Amino acid sequence: MTNEIPSEIPAKNEAAVKSAFRMNIVTSLNSRYVRYAYVMLTSLFMNNSAADIHAYFLHSGLSDSEQALLAGLAESFGNTAHFIAIDRTLFPASLPTTQMWSLETYFRLTLPDLMPEDVDRLLYLDVDMIIDKPLKELYSTDFEGKLFCVCPDMTAVSPFPDSRGDIFKEHMAGGFTYFNAGMMLWNMKELRGRYCFADYMRLAQRLDYRMAAPDQDLLNYLHWEQVKFLDEYRYNLFSRFAYNRGIHYADVKKEAVIIHFAGFKPWEGEYVHYDIEQLWWDYARLTPFYQELLEDFLHDCLMLPTVPDTLKKLSEDNERLREELNKSAALCQKLLALLEKQGF
Repeated sequence: MTNEIPSEIPAKNEAAVKSAFRMNIVTSLNSRYVRYAYVMLTSLFMNNSAADIHAYFLHSGLSDSEQALLAGLAESFGNTAHFIAIDRTLFPASLPTTQMWSLETYFRLTLPDLMPEDVDRLLYLDVDMIIDKPLKELYSTDFEGKLFCVCPDMTAVSPFPDSRGDIFKEHMAGGFTYFNAGMMLWNMKELRGRYCFADYMRLAQRLDYRMAAPDQDLLNYLHWEQVKFLDEYRYNLFSRFAYNRGIHYADVKKEAVIIHFAGFKPWEGEYVHYDIEQLWWDYARLTPFYQELLEDFLHDCLMLPTVPDTLKKLSEDNERLREELNKSAALCQKLLALLEKQGF
């Protein structure tokens, strides 16, 4: 497969830095996600060389070496890294977490309290994303009086089939659209002083901690009328969703700015994969973790039973459907014979 990613990371054009506009980028992570954050940041820095990027990392336990690694990547492009340590004891034990939704997902809720006063806007990005084009147009979007610029969640259905249906019931009559929190442009100038971390925690308690998509549900509940919606096919394209609707690698390279590998990840070998994931590996190849990531991926492919189990279940489902089809065909034959006997 041909791609347009260079074989090595280019040096930052220092002459461009002096005239660059500033972009404040923030993400949340823990030690487990450092490698994946490195891939996302590589794509971000490579495709935004004209920007003076200040990258803020919300964390609660990155080691000195991990911080140095991420800071070194930023500095290699002439950008700046900031590490904001979050106190985990701020978060009630009742907050729901899963393997997919760790406590770090709530860290973004501290942004109104913790970001420096000179930050008037910032762009939150999940680490499971690839930034394949410049972000200046997105970052410069006019808020038009709103507090956030977001994209509709491409997988959300209405009404919700899970516990969130009750949570958002009161919003449905008002034209509620559920947004994904993986990409959010924050209007810090307007947010600061109006909302704080405690507001979100009070809301979580009022909802009896019934959030299915933890902090994302809180953000949707509180701010659903304060968001400006952007094109999700450009700025928060769910890769698997897109592939299942006939969008492929070449289409994504041509049109999408931010590609979101929500759900199953390109680096998790135990799942069935698809061509858009090649984009993630294009950038992973440029990082010092490439060989390590490949080895982990191959191990999962060979040793974990998810794919064989999935194929077995599909085969069983197929056999069950075949039996039901045969029963239906037999009933149709009986009905046809009866109709013929009656003279129809």
